[in-house]
Amino acid sequence: MKHIILLFGVLSFFTTKAQYSNYYSIDINQNVNENIKISGNVNVNKNITTIDYGQLSITNAQRERNQLEKLKYNDEREKNISLEIASDPTKAYDYGYQNTFIRKGDDAKSSGFKKYTNNYRIPHKSLFVNAGKGRFENVSIEGITTEIIIGTPKYNTENKVIDIEKDCKIEVYKEGVLNDSPSEAGKKIFVHKKDLNRATVYGIKGFKATLIWEDEYQIFITDTYKSFDVSIGNGVVYSVKVRTYGNKNEVTFEQLEGRRYYLRRLVEKVISTAEVSDMKF
Repeated sequence: MKHIILLFGVLSFFTTKAQYSNYYSIDINQNVNENIKISGNVNVNKNITTIDYGQLSITNAQRERNQLEKLKYNDEREKNISLEIASDPTKAYDYGYQNTFIRKGDDAKSSGFKKYTNNYRIPHKSLFVNAGKGRFENVSIEGITTEIIIGTPKYNTENKVIDIEKDCKIEVYKEGVLNDSPSEAGKKIFVHKKDLNRATVYGIKGFKATLIWEDEYQIFITDTYKSFDVSIGNGVVYSVKVRTYGNKNEVTFEQLEGRRYYLRRLVEKVISTAEVSDMKF
């Protein structure tokens, strides 16, 4: 009876795994030297670390140029700017514009401030369009959506101990298994991979937490950028979320990785140069 239960559990696990992408795993048994003696059957998966980001980026740039060349422009200068940006997305920062807005009263109170001014660069419209309050969106020709969501700065009103590095390790999620959905109660997501890297956020050294996951319908790469400025009062937390995603029957994780890498330098320039000034708390 115990063997039957165990077999059922194993089969259920592999059935669940089979429903999701295996892009981030390879069977290392294919690379085992035949002279090595192994007792029993071993099946081990290992994360891929050799994604050709450079080639994926080149492919994205060419597709972007091809798409833009088909569009009609009001003048030659506008066309040249768009094509220049397609070849080097960081140019969208140069050709973009500065967005400055003031929050005060009740609008600032929820963030622990009496008043503050937020400043960040909005990339050129050929790459990102305004999709709502603090949210900018790019949709590729393949249907991959990239969102930049500018978070509200949070003042540490209660003077709590804040460990940004620990927060960014997103320990609540486990790799290679189903996890509770962060946004839909009762729903599950499959987490492929987590990663943690250094990043500059609002001019402050912080971290970038990466979560690669999928649900029943879509695949996602979510990058959450956070930093904690200890030089101001009790400290201020800055955060920006970047989501790259698409429908799983239309795009692959390889395409998501390519799009993410193609836009990464632009996105991180926007995030690193943003600033909050004139803070009152």
